[in-house]
Amino acid sequence: MNWPLFWALLFGFGMIIGNIMLVKHSAKMKMPSLKDAKETHPRPAGNKDDIIHRHADAEKPNSPE
Repeated sequence: MNWPLFWALLFGFGMIIGNIMLVKHSAKMKMPSLKDAKETHPRPAGNKDDIIHRHADAEKPNSPE
């Protein structure tokens, strides 16, 4: 038998079986709801206008100069 072909097929089937097992394992996990995520990550302090201005400054387009 051609040994490199054997090892390549074994590696390929191993990857497929490993991915199937990973999908089955992750299907059992419970994801937190969006309400829980918002409660654990509060918004930064400051007024709304300050946040908008900081965001606008970060998205200035590049100039060719």
